[in-house]
Amino acid sequence: MLFGLMLAYWINYGFFFKNGSIQWRFPLLFQLVFAVFILILTPWLPDTPRWLMRHDGNPDNGLTVLSKLRNLPLDHPLIQKEGDEILQAIKLEAEEEGTWMDLFRSNGISAHKRFYLALGIQFMQQLSGINIVTYYAPTLFESSLGMSSRMALLMGCFLQLFYILASFVTWYTIDRIGRRPLLISMALGMCTVLVIEAATVATGGTGASVVAVIMVFAFEACFTWGWMGCVWVYPPEILPLKIRAKGAALAAAADFLGNFLVVEITPPALQNIGYKTYIIFAVLNLANAVIVWCLYPETSGLPLERIDELFVTATPSCASGVKTPVWRRIQWVVVARAATEVDKGKGTNKQDFQSDSSEENGVEKPSKLLH
Repeated sequence: MLFGLMLAYWINYGFFFKNGSIQWRFPLLFQLVFAVFILILTPWLPDTPRWLMRHDGNPDNGLTVLSKLRNLPLDHPLIQKEGDEILQAIKLEAEEEGTWMDLFRSNGISAHKRFYLALGIQFMQQLSGINIVTYYAPTLFESSLGMSSRMALLMGCFLQLFYILASFVTWYTIDRIGRRPLLISMALGMCTVLVIEAATVATGGTGASVVAVIMVFAFEACFTWGWMGCVWVYPPEILPLKIRAKGAALAAAADFLGNFLVVEITPPALQNIGYKTYIIFAVLNLANAVIVWCLYPETSGLPLERIDELFVTATPSCASGVKTPVWRRIQWVVVARAATEVDKGKGTNKQDFQSDSSEENGVEKPSKLLH
């Protein structure tokens, strides 16, 4: 997606220097290249092993495709084992698959609340204001900072290139740091950036414009580090198996509904209230950080089955005589419970690592003595 966005910006910049209808016709027509490629390629693509085993009625057809994908014989133990696992998963999903009404039922594991969390996190992604920058970066540079049309387009191109480069950091941080710390810290980061952006746009002048441009780049960095990847992995992690497919689909729909809302209101907002538009989204980012801190449990490092167990008990389990801090009372009890489980998991992994290291050292030492 980010590569396509960057490509679109550079094509628009290239055709900015052309006169006539080709300036807008070619960028629109160029999109057909990918559509035609898909149309040509699709008839030659095999169905997935999982789909064949579930819908074709003959598991052997799925195993045939699986053996080609793994480049192993059909009777290879690994192929047979993976095929059995797929069939077991299909059977389990058939037994556990919920209806649309199950999205609004607890089913003993707060399934409906988890569905609301999935909807909320993806809608909040758009309320961060990212698509102000993604769609209207040249407009921002031109109308708010007084750049020429050519310079605004060129700056937009470099912004999207930077967007791609910054996104690589997320590959390292998303599992090592966790979902909550990234979501909360980067929402606060975007809030701060937007306040500075509003101040520089309101002030005007060459120096303020330079700072404003830097803030736009900083905003995209904060977004991709916190609210790009995390938001898309969180719904499947937090949703129970019974409603995972339906819930994740509606969560994605909530994302694009928020996208539509932000894209519609941004141009008139910039025209009518100017720099105050940035203040609105700064406040929304602050609200996002508070909501995540209060309601969204950590999911990184927890097996999906363990996440279900976090929601079984609806009331907090506190030892008698132990006072809960006020800040902890504000949080949903599941948040603290999840944090405890994540800490336990980290401790277990550390012990396993130390144990493995000790075993390796114990094996190596005798060999050294023999030599």
